[in-house]
Amino acid sequence: MLLLDRDQFPRFHIGESQLPCLNDVLDELGVREAVAAAGFVVKWGANFTTADGSVERYADFSRAAEVKQPQTWQVERERFDHVLLQHAIASGATLKQARADDAVFDADGVTLTFTENDRSTSVRVAAVIDASGRYGFLSRRFGTRVHDPVLQNIAVHRQFTGVPRAPGRRAGDIRMVTRPDRGWFWFIPISETVMSVGAVIPKSVYNATPRGTPEASLDEFIAETPAAAALLANAEIVSPARFEADYSYLHTQHAGDRFMIVGDAGAFLDPIFSTGVLLAMQGGIEAGTAISDGIKDGDLRRARFSAYETRLIRRYKYFRRFAAGFYDPAFRDLFFSPSARFGLYEAVMSVIAGNWRPSVALRIRLACFFLLVRLQKVLPIAPRLVPGSLPRADAPPTVSTFPT
Repeated sequence: MLLLDRDQFPRFHIGESQLPCLNDVLDELGVREAVAAAGFVVKWGANFTTADGSVERYADFSRAAEVKQPQTWQVERERFDHVLLQHAIASGATLKQARADDAVFDADGVTLTFTENDRSTSVRVAAVIDASGRYGFLSRRFGTRVHDPVLQNIAVHRQFTGVPRAPGRRAGDIRMVTRPDRGWFWFIPISETVMSVGAVIPKSVYNATPRGTPEASLDEFIAETPAAAALLANAEIVSPARFEADYSYLHTQHAGDRFMIVGDAGAFLDPIFSTGVLLAMQGGIEAGTAISDGIKDGDLRRARFSAYETRLIRRYKYFRRFAAGFYDPAFRDLFFSPSARFGLYEAVMSVIAGNWRPSVALRIRLACFFLLVRLQKVLPIAPRLVPGSLPRADAPPTVSTFPT
């Protein structure tokens, strides 16, 4: 297998917070031991905090239904990706530090042209997997990128030290702080001292009052969010601020004759529940398996890959329902006041932990949760979070876990 990457590893990348169900992918690749040995921050759950800090809810992965391995990691992506790259090389891949330029398809194969050290080279290959991210090496040519009308956000982020963490086992967990404008902050501990902090803001909110530089934008978003400002009161900056356009999208074509599209090249989902790496790596395994089988059988037509496309789209839409739900006030009301009855808490935790293959029983419980969300819109069955409400200066925050 020939692997082309124009970036020199290790290199910076966003997407540090992982999900427990990624363990299944790492096991299938045979790389879990290497990841575990890399010393990444251990993660057991997620903490959700309202904008004013008055209410906190803890999502405990050990309570997630049908998730056998609840512990995962927060990673420095430059090191995490490098571990995966070295494993691929050790497994037989040939790496070239090169830029893919063109792919010409014919009945017998593909002529792939790439530039390495300012020199253009062409090789014949049986098939191509486009894992080029938002650049879309092949996806730009085949199909259409359809942007999600609901999940249109701007993200700005940087790294800090001196940010307080939860005690004990929760020290490595991600913290999300919501905003009244339906945006939110992430706080991800990626080392013993460094915290990745980012604000995800609706595009419409950002465009209404442009803030200028990434640094100025993040400073203003922090100042507008009391709970985030309190966490960063004594923090020190250790990296530049960066903008990301978190516009969720799903491509209309994920495979064709002698090619497949994986990861962000074909789909990107809002980062609220940290599904990005799981979706990309699971899709990569399935694409690699499909092409390997196709080469053995001498059949690399698109029809051969229809099951892959169907599964990828179904998985994306499954998680998309929850990602879009989090921007719905009724969903947040229920999420911050969850029921311990009928196993609804364990069902919701299962999705947040990355379980994309729920049993029929679990699907029924999830359907019940969304039925309650619909009811919340017209007949409140849970306390409604009041946008922009602030506690008294002398009132301590109410901190609690989900009911047990």
